[in-house]
Amino acid sequence: MTAHLGLIGGGNMAYAIVSGLIASGYPANHIHVSDPSETSRDRLSGLGVHTTDKNQDIVARASVIIFAVKPQVFRAVGEPLAGQFSQQHTVLSICAGIPIKRIREVLQLSEEQRVVRVMPNTPCLIGEGMSCLTSDRPVAEAEKASLAALFTSCGQALWVADEEAIDAVTAVSGSGPAYFFLLMESMMRSAARLGLPESVARQLVLQTAVGSALMARQASDPPAVLRAQVTSPGGTTQAALEVFEEGDFPGLVDQALIAARDRAFALAQD
Repeated sequence: MTAHLGLIGGGNMAYAIVSGLIASGYPANHIHVSDPSETSRDRLSGLGVHTTDKNQDIVARASVIIFAVKPQVFRAVGEPLAGQFSQQHTVLSICAGIPIKRIREVLQLSEEQRVVRVMPNTPCLIGEGMSCLTSDRPVAEAEKASLAALFTSCGQALWVADEEAIDAVTAVSGSGPAYFFLLMESMMRSAARLGLPESVARQLVLQTAVGSALMARQASDPPAVLRAQVTSPGGTTQAALEVFEEGDFPGLVDQALIAARDRAFALAQD
């Protein structure tokens, strides 16, 4: 039997998860969502799911519960629910930077109760997300698969070893879309400086980004080999890549991801 799933928080990420699940065949009448915003509830009701403005109803009706609220309001949302979770509940959180230890503390969960921390990213909104899951206690393989399936409905999902790995995931895929957007933004700006109309620059950059990502995903060779294949000695690509190398582009990427990882760790300690 399909578990009753509850989401506390009905924003864009929750909507992406719910719509992906329904598209993949999850029964809408087994999904319950709470949100204080009538607009958000109406939007989700249009998918055929149950909605409410009472978070307590979600705990009462669902066995798998996803906290999909902003990290800064997690405590305010969670404290009124403390002590209401049974051993049959599985609690997941997509609240960035909130460690499992704090989730247990706020919700008054025992060490035996299942808590899973999830790091999705914004491409989940278009069904192309990357989500990573972890827990602080052993999870059976069958349960791992069923929980990951909640997120493969809006992209890809995998389990990582521990919360330290989640901090690295945050730096790579959680924040990662912004890095690619920055490169696209910079390329569009430079293309305009080279005399291309804005609309042409946008189309060239976006299609090149999409095509390159699809090539890298489908290829058996790593990106380094694909890069070498498009770089003719003494050609235009080599001229551009030499400028990147002179500016230590790989070193900047390394520094950026380390800074993001360290910030994710610091936020978890606050």
